[in-house]
Amino acid sequence: MGKVHARVDGRLRRFVDAQRMFFVATAPLAGDGHVNLSPRGIPGTFGMLDETTFAWLDGTGSGSETIAHLRENGRITVMFCAFEGAPNIVRFHGRGRVVTIYDDEYADLAGRFTDLAGARAVVVVDIDRISDSCGWTVPLMEYAGERDLLAPYFERRGVDGSADYRRRKNRTSLDGLPAFDFDPLAEWSTLEGLGRIRERLAAQIDGWVAPCSWALALDGEIGHVNAPGAQHGLPAVVLATVLKHDGATATIEVTRQQLDEAITTLAPATACTEVEHPNLAAWRALRDAHDERGGAITAVFVRDAADAETSTTDATLRSRW
Repeated sequence: MGKVHARVDGRLRRFVDAQRMFFVATAPLAGDGHVNLSPRGIPGTFGMLDETTFAWLDGTGSGSETIAHLRENGRITVMFCAFEGAPNIVRFHGRGRVVTIYDDEYADLAGRFTDLAGARAVVVVDIDRISDSCGWTVPLMEYAGERDLLAPYFERRGVDGSADYRRRKNRTSLDGLPAFDFDPLAEWSTLEGLGRIRERLAAQIDGWVAPCSWALALDGEIGHVNAPGAQHGLPAVVLATVLKHDGATATIEVTRQQLDEAITTLAPATACTEVEHPNLAAWRALRDAHDERGGAITAVFVRDAADAETSTTDATLRSRW
């Protein structure tokens, strides 16, 4: 039967220390917001700080829901399940806080754990309710090993590349709440900095060759034309990164979510006042028009003017050179 405990010690502490993974649940305050549930678990990156405090080294991921919800309201539940041995489920209900890689407290907290490439924060949970239950319905499963994917991925990106990824994927939650938006934007304020960012993003796209021309369109209506010879390097790479496209001549469907991601990624470039930002303005106008009337969003890339047209929108783009 379930039992509530005053602290994590003895048998309970041995159980928690032996776990290879855990689950985290958080939610926004809004009634129509998205509840989030995430698995966590890389050996050496989580554990008890004391008898009523749990923490984990939080790696960069494709989203940032947990951080967004903790910043808004702090509520969190951590759950461990016994997948081998005696059945057991342990839950921590409490309040969480985020200590980012840019905070003074981070080095001391992160030093308690194994190094993790792409780490963005330590999440600290002050536990106010500790309970366990039978876990009789949790299946027995055999541990086969760790997936050696996350660390190598962010090792290849490096510190700056990992920050670029977070600016693209982690700045807001699904509901638009501020999430991991702590990465500095100073590099975005100069043309030289924008050039370095463009080169880093381009290096992550297999086979990337900058197109001679490209545009975004709504139902075939093009907002801003990037004509041959124009200076449009960074926006093209940002869009191609979001679409996972190598810049080859093509007409590609774009989802509303992908458009949002491209806008979020490019938005910091407005810190550079040496140039105008017509693509960003056009993308935002296209998003507003789409929200008002719907329609199909497409991206057109023309790598070489001699390439065959790939759509009527492609033909329209070339007619406006």
